[in-house]
Amino acid sequence: DHVTPKTGRTITATRSIDGGAFGACANSATELSNGIYIINLAASDLNGTVITLRFTATASDDRFITIKTGP
Repeated sequence: DHVTPKTGRTITATRSIDGGAFGACANSATELSNGIYIINLAASDLNGTVITLRFTATASDDRFITIKTGP
C-alpha cells in the first residue's frame, strides 16, 4: 500500500558520489524494529560534496536520499 512499514526485508544500500555511478555502501542496512532500518555510513560512502543514497528491497518502494556534505 506504499504506506505500511515493511518488516524483515533485505535492504540493498548503494551510493553515488558527486554524480558518479552507484556503488555498494561499505556497510549493510539492518532492521531496528517495526520496519525502521538503520545503516552506519562509512567515510568512504560520504567522500564527496553531493551524496545520493539508494535503498532497495524486493517488493518495496525504492528510497532515495541526497545529502550535501560541504558548502
